Amino acid sequence: MSKFATGVTVITTVDPEGNPHSMTANAFTSVCLDPPTLLVCVAHNTITYGYIEEQKRIGVNVLREEQEELGMYFARRPENREGNPEYSYTMGVHNVPELDGSMVFFNCDIVGSHVYGDHTIYVGEVKDMRRSEDEGANPLMFFDSHWYHPMH
Repeated sequence: MSKFATGVTVITTVDPEGNPHSMTANAFTSVCLDPPTLLVCVAHNTITYGYIEEQKRIGVNVLREEQEELGMYFARRPENREGNPEYSYTMGVHNVPELDGSMVFFNCDIVGSHVYGDHTIYVGEVKDMRRSEDEGANPLMFFDSHWYHPMH
């Protein structure tokens, strides 16, 4: 699978106290346009999995190339996150955190799920979408187990 280039997303939700929680994911794709739906896969051994099961809502933030540090930061378990990258959230519809500066943001209600192995495949119906006004932005990509910058 490392030979398949992917974009990089940060999945956002809230913890039981209402604080934003995030994790990096590249197991993400469009499902259909009518109704607009997408899917993400989340491992059962992540904190995010429990929060999604409770909230039934997620944000999917497509990262831009300049957000590599955030991709690395949120890829670690919360107790192993080192460094202090600058980031902020805007709380969207239904209290779903939007990672400020992302290339695209999808605010989704979870409308389906399927457990397979050690992951759950979540289907999210897009309730709101925001796209960056920076039309020249490039997506952050991952390929061959490394951050990938095809434009450089």
